[in-house]
Amino acid sequence: MGRPTDPRRIPDPSASMARRGQRGYRGVTRHSAWWLCLLTLIGCSDPGTGPAYLDEYLERLSTVTGVELTTAAPYETNRFDLPQKQATESSASSQIDLIDFLSLSGCELQVNLGHRNTQLGRTASPSQRLLTDLEFMDLAPECITLLRKRGDDELASTLAVVSVEREAQLSASIARALLMGPEWRLFWERPATLGNYPADTNSAITESLSRLADLTQGWLGGNWQASNREVELLLGNLRAGDGGALLAAHSQVSRKLERANTLLSRTQSTAPLCPYGNPTDRSKALEQVVARFFVGTVQPWLVQLRQRTELLLAPVTDLETPLSPALSTGYRAWIIDRDKLLTNQAELIRAHIANIQATLAQCGPS
Repeated sequence: MGRPTDPRRIPDPSASMARRGQRGYRGVTRHSAWWLCLLTLIGCSDPGTGPAYLDEYLERLSTVTGVELTTAAPYETNRFDLPQKQATESSASSQIDLIDFLSLSGCELQVNLGHRNTQLGRTASPSQRLLTDLEFMDLAPECITLLRKRGDDELASTLAVVSVEREAQLSASIARALLMGPEWRLFWERPATLGNYPADTNSAITESLSRLADLTQGWLGGNWQASNREVELLLGNLRAGDGGALLAAHSQVSRKLERANTLLSRTQSTAPLCPYGNPTDRSKALEQVVARFFVGTVQPWLVQLRQRTELLLAPVTDLETPLSPALSTGYRAWIIDRDKLLTNQAELIRAHIANIQATLAQCGPS
């Protein structure tokens, strides 16, 4: 007859499960690799539809433990929605409006100011205004030099002041163009359903994000060259991005594993699997459910989700970080909440494994 585990001793999870594997529990758990797979999150079977697997796992846990699932807590569906106001308001000087573009004859900058003062220029999108500002700063030095040669020091000084002001406002201008436009909002928009996410994604979005981050670094560093076509194509690619799907998937994992942990905690306190210290049909059934449905189906999806998170979050962070001073307080707070959700998966898995281990702690070897 097996001995009950001393409740005062907190066992080493990997060690205790390895011992159980060597002693021959029925099902998959007789192999120590079962526990190693839980800890390392190496996919043990073909991935499927993650949310459906999570739901099935929860139902199976409830069935084998005989404990009902608690009702899911109300979920704030808009909790991780992108804030309405992402960047601070611009305080750029309006001196540029006082410059007579006709007086800039011979300067390439004349076309830039002429476009800016048209109705189309005044109602341009933030990305187009950014591109106009970048071109202005790029062309201004040559024009200033030409004006000084002509003896028009006053106009040259005005251009110099405006150029400095535009540069000072550049991070805010970039933030409004890249992080306030419709493309970025669509990138973070929650989908109606996750489908086969993230198996149906590719690297195109991450490449676009990385390129926008590189361009941003260059612009802030004084390289104001920019291709209108390239920037608009990159922004267009973001419309099909999966930031919202990533948040939705992690949110489901968090909420459903929390329900699973609550169920296992209630099992320990109200319906222990092994009240006399010996394995029971219920304890063996739980091990098989964990092996088949958590290790075998949920886990491979979690692996894919973690990989997609790492792939997507890195360029997003690279894009946002240099623009942080220009971001609103609400947006910076949203980043903290978002990243906590996206990087908390390992902790959630460890907590769930600990709950499984605690639920089986009183069950001796068969």
